[in-house]
Amino acid sequence: MNIHDIIAHLPNLNKTERTQLQNALFELQCDLDLKEAIQENLEDIKSGRVSSHEAVMNEIKAAL
Repeated sequence: MNIHDIIAHLPNLNKTERTQLQNALFELQCDLDLKEAIQENLEDIKSGRVSSHEAVMNEIKAAL
């Protein structure tokens, strides 16, 4: 089933089916967001935009 089939059938879905579809779409978006964040972090590492653990912990402690 492709996205067009799903959209065409939306009016015929019952509450359970709609909930299942909504949950599946939420999980898909979370997966896409995670992949994007990982890619951004890999680019940061390649570009040298990193901080040591010690520097990060010092920043956190200073903010408290």
